[in-house]
Parts: sequence; structure tokens; C-alpha cells
Amino acid sequence: MTKIILYHGTSMKNAKRIEKEGFVPDKRYNWKVKSKKGFVYLSSAYAPFYALNHGTKMLALIKVEVDTNDLYPEDDFIMFAIKKPSYTQEELDGISLENNKNLWCKSLQFMGNVAVRPEKIKIIGIRIFNGEKLIFKCDPVISPTNFLIMGDYYKKLSEWIFEGKDFMDFPNLMEFSR
Repeated sequence: MTKIILYHGTSMKNAKRIEKEGFVPDKRYNWKVKSKKGFVYLSSAYAPFYALNHGTKMLALIKVEVDTNDLYPEDDFIMFAIKKPSYTQEELDGISLENNKNLWCKSLQFMGNVAVRPEKIKIIGIRIFNGEKLIFKCDPVISPTNFLIMGDYYKKLSEWIFEGKDFMDFPNLMEFSR
């Protein structure tokens, strides 16, 4: 069993609920195409961006520990892998995460994201922060190409925010890459 640390981005309100009740998937969706039912989505890099998409200024990063045996590939990774970077609900519904479980490692390696069943997540901590100006540091296009080029930047930004540092003090891309 190998444990890894990942992040989940959400609103402060949702984080407080998750802290009390644990992760409960399928309560609310942020996207037009709904994610696979019964899973929670985690990221090594993009959790701040996912938090930002909750439409509120008070955001949260939830730092979690999961066993790699419990991971599944993320929806978008599978769809990119079958050359459908843009897809419909029906196309996603036709894909089984269970049948593609062995791709979790590639999903994390090339997209920075994975899926996991909620009962398999151990919450390590929660960081609440004001994300009002986060867009100035975090507005990625989630794709294998972006992760290849910008993955380290977004991973470090997630860690920076979780440590309680002001994200506006995070180095800009030109400073970061030196």
C-alpha cells in the first residue's frame, strides 16, 4: 500500500460540511457535464482552480491522503485519451472508471487529477482562504499539455496556499521558472 497526498478544491461552506460529514459525492455539480457518480475528484495541481469555480470568494483546499490502490482515472483524462477533449454527458456516461482503473497512474502523471471513492479518503487538513484575486495566479486550461508545461507551477501554488501563505505573494511564472 502506497499513500499519497492530494488536494480537493471547494468553497468554504462545502469544506465545513465535508469536515463534519466527510466527502459526500453527487450533491452538486460545477460543470455542464456531470462527473461520474460515486466519486470524489482530487488533484496534485488544480485544486485552487476547482475551488475558484464555486462562484464565491471564500474558498478552501482540503489536503487528503489516499492509498494508490483506491485511485481511478479522472473523467477528462479518459476522454482525452480516446481523443475526445470535448464531450457530451452521453459520451461520458458510456465510459466506466472501474473498467479503466489501471489508468489512474497515467491520469495523475499526465493530467494531475484522479478519482476516488469518498470512504477511501483521509482528510489531513483544511485551509480556508479568500480567493477573490486567485484568478490572477490560477486560470489553467486543464489538459495534458497544460499539465506538462505548468504542472509544477500549479502543484507549488496548491502547497503555497495550503501552508497559509498569501497566493498574491506566489512567484509569477517568469520568477517561478528561474
